[in-house]
Amino acid sequence: MLLRGYTFKIVFPECNPTVTTVNALADLSDDISEVLPYLNSTIKGCLYNPQAGTLRLVKDGRVITLYPMLAAVSGLHDENEARSVLDSLKELINNTYVRREQIEPSHKTGDELKVMDIYKLLPGINCKECGEPTCFAFANKIVRQQANVSKCTPLYSGDNSAKREKLLAMLELAGYL
Repeated sequence: MLLRGYTFKIVFPECNPTVTTVNALADLSDDISEVLPYLNSTIKGCLYNPQAGTLRLVKDGRVITLYPMLAAVSGLHDENEARSVLDSLKELINNTYVRREQIEPSHKTGDELKVMDIYKLLPGINCKECGEPTCFAFANKIVRQQANVSKCTPLYSGDNSAKREKLLAMLELAGYL
């Protein structure tokens, strides 16, 4: 077992009354830097920075950043959800550490998926069929993994096949399902 435990605190986003979520900062009991290249190898869509010793991923609409002795999680509803997510991270870290001999570590850095890159490949007609008021809002939800690109029906019809293929390839490279 690499990570024995953690302590955490809830942090509220600064000066933004429209945000209804909280963040968690967890102080880790043990240095997890050794397992970061193995996590990078097994989790699609990570952004690994070997020089800084950080690993960032988006899971279920939450941004999770792992540092050697800290985990930061955004987009949480409350303290109970924070504990559940952090417990899952602890289990993932320990299971990956146990299996590290069977995993080829990856020191490759990933490319961050950007809202504007997604937006440029959407039809741009703001039809609202996806449930969002604009294509830009929909692109933002895709990046945060809070929406699936398949909700954009115009993308799957008409002359949008080239954009659709580029967008799906981009999402796959970034590790999005």
